[in-house]
Amino acid sequence: MNAIIRWMRYGSRVALAAAGVLWLGGCASTDGSVSQLQSGPWDLSRAETLSWSPDDERFSQDLALETSGLAFADEILVAPSEKYGRLLFLSPDLEARVVELGVPPHAELEGVAWHDGSLYLCDEAHATVYRVRLGEETELLPKLAAVEMPVSGVDLVGGKIGVEGIEVSSDGRYIHLLLERSGDPASGCVSRLWLLRIDDDRLIAEGTPINIPLEDCNWRLTGLVWMDDHLLGLKTQYPGERYEIVAINRISGTFEVLQDLTEYLRGVRAAGWGNNVEGIAIGEDGALWLIGDNAVTGVIDDLYPPETDEKALLVRIPKRSDQ
Repeated sequence: MNAIIRWMRYGSRVALAAAGVLWLGGCASTDGSVSQLQSGPWDLSRAETLSWSPDDERFSQDLALETSGLAFADEILVAPSEKYGRLLFLSPDLEARVVELGVPPHAELEGVAWHDGSLYLCDEAHATVYRVRLGEETELLPKLAAVEMPVSGVDLVGGKIGVEGIEVSSDGRYIHLLLERSGDPASGCVSRLWLLRIDDDRLIAEGTPINIPLEDCNWRLTGLVWMDDHLLGLKTQYPGERYEIVAINRISGTFEVLQDLTEYLRGVRAAGWGNNVEGIAIGEDGALWLIGDNAVTGVIDDLYPPETDEKALLVRIPKRSDQ
C-alpha cells in the first residue's frame, strides 16, 4: 500500500482517487443556452458542503485558510493553505493532517497537482513551481521539503494576478501551467496556458503558450484537472458572479462549457461559506470536488490564519446517474 495512504489512514474508507470519467455529451459552447448550461456531468441536486477535522485547530475551516488548490494523491485529497506554508492532507473520512512546507517567505501557493509520488505546486507571488516528493519516510518528517523548479523560456512575473493552475501530463513528462489572466480592458484579456517539459528539477517551455480568450477582464481561469484525456478548467467572473467548468482545447485555446455552477455557488454564502472557489479535483467515482479561498489579503507575515466571516468551502458534487 502506498506510503501516503498508510500515513493518512484514520478510519472508514471511501473510494476516492485521482482519475476521471469522460463526459462531453450535451455540453454547451460559450454562447450556449441556459437550459444546456444547467445540465452537465454532475448532479447539483446532490451537492454537499463538507467539513473536515484538522489535527491542528489553527487550520480549521472557520479561519482564513485561503485554501486555493486541490488535487487527489491516490486516495488522499491535498489542499495548500495559500499564504501559510501548509498542506492539508484530507483522508477519505475527512480527517485532515496539517503539514508544514519548506517554501520561501511570502509564498502564495495556488494550484497543486500530483503524479507518481510527487506533488507539484505553483507559487503566484514568486512565479515558480515546487516539487514535493512523498515517500516511505514522509510520515516521520515534521516538515516537507519543497524543491523549486526553475522555469526556462517563459516570461513569468510574480504578483497578485499570476499562475493559479497546474497539472501534470499522464506520462509525467510535462506540466501545464496556467496564468489566470493577462491583458487590459482596451486590448482584451486572455488566460494563458504553457506546456513545460520536466527536465530533472527544471522546467523548459515547449513551443508558444496558448491564449484562452475571455469575455472581459473580470473573467479568469484558475484550477486545472484532468477528466480522462481532457483538460478542464474552472472559469470564474469576479467578484463571485459566475462559475463554469470548461473543457480546454489545448491546440486552439477554445473551450466548451461543461457545466454552470453559478446558482449553487452563489447559494452557499447564505450558510456562511466563502464562495471564491479556486481549486477543483475529480474523484475516481467521477465526483467533482471544489475548494474555496475564503480571504482576500496582501502580504502575510503571520504564522497562522486569522478569524474570518466566511468558512473555507469544500464541496463534493456526484456524477449524474445518467452519465
